[in-house]
Amino acid sequence: MTLLYESTPRPFAEGGEPRLTRLPPFVETVFDCLPRADQRKWAQQYIRALLQTPGKKSVRRLAESVSDSPTASQAMHQFVNASPWDWLAVRQGLLRWVQRTSPTVTAWTLVPAFIPKRGEHSAGVHRRFNPLLRRVSNCQLGMVVLATGEHGPLPLDWNLYIPHEWAADSPLRSKVRVPEEVCGPLWSQATELLRRVASWSPDRQVPVTAELSWLPDRESFLAHLERSEQPFVVEVPDTVHVQRVTSQPANSPALTVRELLTEHGTADEGERQHVLGLPVTLPGPATERVRLRLLAQRRPNGPARTWLTNLVDRPLPDLLPLMRQSRLAESVVDTLSADFGLQDFEGRSFPGWHRHTTLVSAAYTYAQVRADHS
Repeated sequence: MTLLYESTPRPFAEGGEPRLTRLPPFVETVFDCLPRADQRKWAQQYIRALLQTPGKKSVRRLAESVSDSPTASQAMHQFVNASPWDWLAVRQGLLRWVQRTSPTVTAWTLVPAFIPKRGEHSAGVHRRFNPLLRRVSNCQLGMVVLATGEHGPLPLDWNLYIPHEWAADSPLRSKVRVPEEVCGPLWSQATELLRRVASWSPDRQVPVTAELSWLPDRESFLAHLERSEQPFVVEVPDTVHVQRVTSQPANSPALTVRELLTEHGTADEGERQHVLGLPVTLPGPATERVRLRLLAQRRPNGPARTWLTNLVDRPLPDLLPLMRQSRLAESVVDTLSADFGLQDFEGRSFPGWHRHTTLVSAAYTYAQVRADHS
């Protein structure tokens, strides 16, 4: 079982042609659900362009890197924004391809992707605190689930958060083709993404991992995970409320993780190298509480890092790799933004955004797996 992976793939900008020789069979496998040959052709061209175009990956620059035709950029734009192909079917095809090379998925990791945007007309754009910029800005908030296996975390499925103000504005939604059923609080759109990707895998016991500081309604998200009975190890801020496990659960008050850890005092230098484990539950009726485990890793400077898990009987060495998954996955999203054009989609439509992120995922996955086999 491989959960940790340090290698980060890069596009094949220089001397990459030999590494693209297996791209056609990759595209034929992953995009076999596309009914037309011209669609599969443009899928291959788009991925090839993402892999070999340096710098900003505008449609014009992508087209110029793979074709001399003056109409190539228009055809590529049409393929992403208007061609009626099913991105969910392609993502399932990508998972099947991944499972051929790495049959066991050892974690599903949920990570946000903040995409700065100008103007107010791109699907789902709104003002939100962007931790990358460290300020409130106009952005889209994407969410991606990565599948971890032999080749490390690989981006698989995406959701684009549609805030309430979009849900209430039918003309605005219609203009950029946001489906009416895409709505609800952020935590529910995140759990819908996890539910969908889990339904594609025969193994229902793959643990969910995440870091939840970006999720304002995280306690609703945690309550959903608790009810779902899916294994999870999620990093939480120390402001999350929990309850102690006691012989009289009805009398146990809710308190923050920070308050609970304060009761256990400060750690000396040696203890900071270890992980403290405490039995807790989420607040709620005593008869409905599920026993959880609070894991706390104290640090010399700053607050402890803390996780909640329902894997209460799992040995700590088995949990440590899962506790590291979120940071590994975050580095993948950074690479998607810096090297694979995640933030360079120029269209405004909801379908176009989903098709672009699907192609970005495919390009990264091909690059990662080919790098491992080089």
